[in-house]
Amino acid sequence: RTGWEKVMDRKSEGVCFLLAMPVGDGKFLGRTCVGSRTTRQRRGGGVGPVRMQMEPGIMSFNGAELDEEAQSIYMGYNWAPVKKEFILCELKGKQYGKIPEDFPSGMYLRNGPNPLRDPNNQYGWFDGSGMIHSVRFQEDEDGVQRAYYSNRWVKTGFIKISDLLQRPPLNVTVQKGIFGLLKVLLNLLRVVRFDAQEYRYDNYALLGTANTGVSYFPLNDGRGKRNSILALYDSDAPYEVKLTKARDPIVQHTLGTGIYNPYGLDHPMTPHPRYSPQTKEMISFGVGMDFGRIIRKSTPVLFINAEGKIYRSTEVKTRTSVYQHDFVVTKNFVIMQDNPNTVNPFRMLLNPFAGTPISWKEGKRTSFVVLPRTSSDDPKKSEGAKILHGDETLVDKTKEFFLPKGEECFVFHYANGWEEGDDKIVFYGTHHSKLNLVRFNSKYPPPKDLLPKFYRFELDLTTGKASKQLVFGSENALVTKLPQKVGVDCPIDDLVVDFCNANPEKSGEKSEFLYMCYTKAVVDRNELISPADVNKGWSLGFWQGVLKLNTTTHEVQAITYPRLMNGGETLFQPRVNAQSEDDGYLISHVTALEPADEAGEEAHYKSYIALMDAKNMSDTKSHDGEFPDGFVYCSQLPARVPWGLHGLFLSDELMCEESDLPEEYME
Repeated sequence: RTGWEKVMDRKSEGVCFLLAMPVGDGKFLGRTCVGSRTTRQRRGGGVGPVRMQMEPGIMSFNGAELDEEAQSIYMGYNWAPVKKEFILCELKGKQYGKIPEDFPSGMYLRNGPNPLRDPNNQYGWFDGSGMIHSVRFQEDEDGVQRAYYSNRWVKTGFIKISDLLQRPPLNVTVQKGIFGLLKVLLNLLRVVRFDAQEYRYDNYALLGTANTGVSYFPLNDGRGKRNSILALYDSDAPYEVKLTKARDPIVQHTLGTGIYNPYGLDHPMTPHPRYSPQTKEMISFGVGMDFGRIIRKSTPVLFINAEGKIYRSTEVKTRTSVYQHDFVVTKNFVIMQDNPNTVNPFRMLLNPFAGTPISWKEGKRTSFVVLPRTSSDDPKKSEGAKILHGDETLVDKTKEFFLPKGEECFVFHYANGWEEGDDKIVFYGTHHSKLNLVRFNSKYPPPKDLLPKFYRFELDLTTGKASKQLVFGSENALVTKLPQKVGVDCPIDDLVVDFCNANPEKSGEKSEFLYMCYTKAVVDRNELISPADVNKGWSLGFWQGVLKLNTTTHEVQAITYPRLMNGGETLFQPRVNAQSEDDGYLISHVTALEPADEAGEEAHYKSYIALMDAKNMSDTKSHDGEFPDGFVYCSQLPARVPWGLHGLFLSDELMCEESDLPEEYME
């Protein structure tokens, strides 16, 4: 097999380009060196990405221990970035169980921050360049189910400019005051110098990292509809990631918005667009970070039909310009939030030492703004408008539902929402009583009052009022007692819950079951465990397990990870020919901190892909004490997967054929 590698070699006198051609006995043909090391040193040096085509198991990564001198904890522990890309490595490491026969063929993708170049000590977790980790599940020609791992940086314009300049990225979310604003402007000027060059991959946002979400999206650029995947970030336009069913290799090719922007977007896109399986529509909104929408106090909402075409575009007005990350879609409505988390870049001038573009406005009430949905067959009429206003033609008229004074909040993520009759909307989400994004992003642990709790929200369409109810708590909550294996190490009032979801086939309809990650609130940085103190106790860096909530009976089931294991977002995927709403699997990356062994191997992190029984979480017993009850399959990955953000399972029918891709986008 022939492959290219590009290596920045600090020890040599230049940049090494290798054409690796195996000729037997571990020997390779071809090598040449070009370039000036002196110039690269002056620009800051650094090691670029190394692309490797290799058999799994050849290399392993122990992860990074935190430098005690560093101010950012997110460059240590299992937040530390990985520095290599893998191409289609079959999983052959440590394994528990087998891939279930009724688990669908497809690909699990998860996005997350992974800096290409080591940033300075002001680094905030949301600032790292996006990297998508993917695991392909398929039945091979011999009839055996196998899994294959790949990872890729999302090739944004920002990452290309950073690579060209050989400088660490600008940490936008931790900038404060006039000096922070000047840093942003200087970075923009630095990029404009290369506007006419090939390095300018993105013509909309210069600072976006595409590191937050990954979503299916029907696209239509006039040459017909095709299924596509978008890498998403709040303040950036979307990036398309090409995936095909091809076995060898899997195409995972990233395209910038400047090269391909079929909708002519002039605004960013939420990391959480909502797909309606009933109508095959996609609904999305833009985070209004530009000055025009800040002044107008509006948020654009897009409706895309099953053929991938925009059939409706409107703007939702709020009392002030606000930051929104997620939203709710039901059968007849779209629900946005107007909250105290306001957007105003001028604060960086008005408060020159501590002003931030997004900050909490004390005293501002939280409300939910309801917009009627329409169908692509008749976008001028709406059943939702008839329910809300008594007139089916008032499709762009919204109605605002206020929470009582003193109950201000911000909802980061929604699990699902639905209508109950013609007079009630119900939805569940992660609730912050207050949110300081700069503090939340840049320092660890965040203050306890910034951490999310899980709430049930209700909008009464008759009275026009909104209400909320705490789900997990010792008093005045729907659930006052956790399963024993959770409550032993995590008292219910210390429970932190986020990354919630439901069966995707029930999106916009009543979900009997909701799934969410949980952990105990970390109040002291010393509660974290590094490889240096592996025998210390629980590792509280990320999620300790997953909960399953019955929304009718409020019964709770749980899978709790072992003492030195943490997981990421856990998604529900129905099994083939599922017989009930919860008949399926939970899929997630989990990372274990492995102690030193007798053979002399030092303590290190190992990452796994895990499938869990969603229907019988508490009753599926482990046959191996190393993995928890509820696991049905777990296989070690050839690379460490840093703790990250949001993911997606993409079944084969939603993946495009290679022939569907426009020729100019294929390398």
